[in-house]
Amino acid sequence: MKKLSRRQREIDVRIGILHRIGKSKKQTKKSNKYNNCDVNKWIDSQIGSGLNAIVNGNRVTIVLPEKLNFFNDYEITALHFNAIRELTKNKSISYKVYRLKSVNFDNVKSISTSAALVLTAELSKWDDSIRNKLVPNINNWNPDVLVNFNELGFFNLFKNKPENIDRFNSTASNNRKIIKYIKGRCGDDQKTKILKEKITNIVGNKIKKWTFLHSGLSEAIVNVSHHAYPDRNGYSEIDKNWYLTASYNLLNRELKVVFYDQGIGIPKSLPASEIWEKVWEFLSIFPIADRKKDEVLLKAAVELDRTSTEESDRGKGLQDLLEFIRQRGDGYLSILSLKGLFKLSIKNGVETIKSEHFNCQVYGTLIIWSVTV
Repeated sequence: MKKLSRRQREIDVRIGILHRIGKSKKQTKKSNKYNNCDVNKWIDSQIGSGLNAIVNGNRVTIVLPEKLNFFNDYEITALHFNAIRELTKNKSISYKVYRLKSVNFDNVKSISTSAALVLTAELSKWDDSIRNKLVPNINNWNPDVLVNFNELGFFNLFKNKPENIDRFNSTASNNRKIIKYIKGRCGDDQKTKILKEKITNIVGNKIKKWTFLHSGLSEAIVNVSHHAYPDRNGYSEIDKNWYLTASYNLLNRELKVVFYDQGIGIPKSLPASEIWEKVWEFLSIFPIADRKKDEVLLKAAVELDRTSTEESDRGKGLQDLLEFIRQRGDGYLSILSLKGLFKLSIKNGVETIKSEHFNCQVYGTLIIWSVTV
């Protein structure tokens, strides 16, 4: 038998290590090929199931629908947002893999505050990944939609912001005031003070019981820091963002606050938390087939309402948000994460709970509070 050289032994050792940790070149290549096929097949299949997209070679244009919201038009809204994420998260350099060419807003006639924030977050994530090269084309946008996105601060994302964008006005903006989105990183909970100041400006007076809302928002940001972007999932620092905005309807005096992160989602974060034993105990009241459903896990998170750190001075975030609504007797707390919805509504002091399962998921976690002030 021929004696191996020192160099060859070093090569063999490295290959052995890669095999043991599942990262051999052969395995990686096979995995990438599989994922690439998945992206193309998924887009092609969804085009026949409601996704409005134009495929030209390996370039895909997503054409957004007329209405975008997470209530009456949830599935079609989530489907188009999912397509944006699927087309931008793949890092393959293969020319055969579908890539996102552009997102067309020309058909959009109405969009909710929460949908606008999620869409802004997805496009911000895409823009970050391509080093801020996106250029918005607003030539055929609906004027009301254009104004709403401008008030949200959407165009501040881009280095090449449309010229004279502030000249646009609409009747819609007179009835609904939107706070420019606040983008923060993990642990950056001090930015809730900025939100308080901006809400006071658009509502016209101080928000009673603000402490409850502030506590809930701060807790949501802390939870993002601890659970939404675990290191084991390969998130880079540039990915670990959260987004926050609010709107006020002058006609019905509805204040809506929206918080969104793009992490793994509450249902996936629970099993790794220190309260999983308590969660599993709570789930025992449900049929076995339902215990892993996202909407059931969301209900468990709200019912337990404790953090995995078990710290005595934390863990009342969701309850504080609910108390903020109870003080007024009219409003709701809605949590969308992955394919699940948990919504607690209060009308004339009477509470009702709604859980729902969807076909399309919301990446991460979207929390919406709505109250009449």
